Amino acid sequence: MGTIYGLHSLELRPGVSGEEFERFLAGSLEQLPPLPGWRVALLKGERGDQVGQYLALVEVESLEARDRVSPNGGFDDTAEGRGWLAVAGPILQQWLEYVVHLPGLDAPYTDYHEVVG
Repeated sequence: MGTIYGLHSLELRPGVSGEEFERFLAGSLEQLPPLPGWRVALLKGERGDQVGQYLALVEVESLEARDRVSPNGGFDDTAEGRGWLAVAGPILQQWLEYVVHLPGLDAPYTDYHEVVG
């Protein structure tokens, strides 16, 4: 099976500007501990129905790489996931100054796997 893409909508808190959020997130993403086979990107709607809206894209190289850390959808499912969350949790909590929900932790999301491409 191909790459996994996790799509997480990010709703800014009232009064938070996009520029302020982007500056914060640029430094915040660098602080997150790496997970082998995982990549996180911040996307911003540029054309279409969601112009100006933000999306966190989590790209994982395979189902195996995702399930090694998070087999049931939570980071508390494995020792590796708990270790990551112990370091990343306080960093992610800072996100709540900017967004209404934490991506993948307290908001709906969908994982998609690449079937053709």
